[in-house]
Amino acid sequence: MMRKISVQSALAVTAFSACVVFAPVCAQDAEEPAAAAAEDGLPPPPSEAKPFTALFRCVRVNGVTQVLKPGASEWTKAEEGRFYPLGSAVRTVSEAGAPVSAEFSFGPEATIKLEGAAEAATRAIQIGERARTLELKSGRVLVNLPRTLKEGLFSVSAPYFTCSNLAGESRFDYQPLGDGDEVVVRCVTGTMTLEGRHYRIPRMAAANQVRIRSTGDDLFSWLRGESGDSKVVLDQGMTTEKNFETGEEKDVPKTYEFVLSPRCAIKVFRRRSPVGGNMLVSMMAIDASGEIKSRCAFAEGRSNVNSGELVIAPVAVASAEKEKAKAASEDTEEVEAVEAKPAKAKAKDDAEAADEEKEEKEDKKDEKKDEKKDDSADI
Repeated sequence: MMRKISVQSALAVTAFSACVVFAPVCAQDAEEPAAAAAEDGLPPPPSEAKPFTALFRCVRVNGVTQVLKPGASEWTKAEEGRFYPLGSAVRTVSEAGAPVSAEFSFGPEATIKLEGAAEAATRAIQIGERARTLELKSGRVLVNLPRTLKEGLFSVSAPYFTCSNLAGESRFDYQPLGDGDEVVVRCVTGTMTLEGRHYRIPRMAAANQVRIRSTGDDLFSWLRGESGDSKVVLDQGMTTEKNFETGEEKDVPKTYEFVLSPRCAIKVFRRRSPVGGNMLVSMMAIDASGEIKSRCAFAEGRSNVNSGELVIAPVAVASAEKEKAKAASEDTEEVEAVEAKPAKAKAKDDAEAADEEKEEKEDKKDEKKDEKKDDSADI
């Protein structure tokens, strides 16, 4: 027993000694930037504030709000001011139509709010991981983040799309359906990036709103613009590019950019090929008037199975019609010229015949005059 205590005491003394030795070193390392700045006459560099805390906290509850902790099988009542581990799910339950809401904090300026009957889940993270992810389950969820939040630190996900690089305020109305889901994504302030299979919105700005409908088997996606103009980058499969200097050929992704304005739509159809198992994709982009602006079909990862753009641009159509009209005009002029040539020749022949007839008449008159003269001379 005494030996065991002695070993523990020795370990404690060693640990304490290590702390005594390294603490000044750490303090010195921390003081070096500040000392250097002081020597240069500059203010000390500001320490970077952490945007998120290790746990998230229940800030405010209005109505029935529950939490499902990681590994638990039963929901428990959410308590204001209490911290919960990441990986927990939260939900608000509306009883008899009564208004209900709940607000949770991820950091000093990072909050989410559930309005009405709603549910969302936080994603568990590894030690030292800085990013946070919120998974939509149902209902309306409002996300409020610092406008200066760095990219890649907060994302909102659902089965068929992901919103990343969130900054500012955003709103999500998510509704699971029997054969898929439907969501309305609105960027209230700030920006975000929205990405799904075969489409991507690099930057949704303030007041932009998009509705997305997806089937449960992910064989159909439908996007509709409802507010603002959002540039959508559509996947159009692979194409082969050739370097004419080296003769080298390589497959590169092909995309099409379309501005999703109010009442514009994008439809993506998918099905698995019975031969080879590749995913076959057909998509179209439709403007507010219902006109198809882009249409193509391709097989994922196959540059040799790609229809290319099937909608001819209006400029190309106008140019083709102009060339066609010009060619028709030239043909008409040639026909008129061909038809006019025999007419001119005939007129010339008629004129020559008339001249010859006139000359014959004059010759006959001269002959008669000569005969009269001869008769007079004989008399």
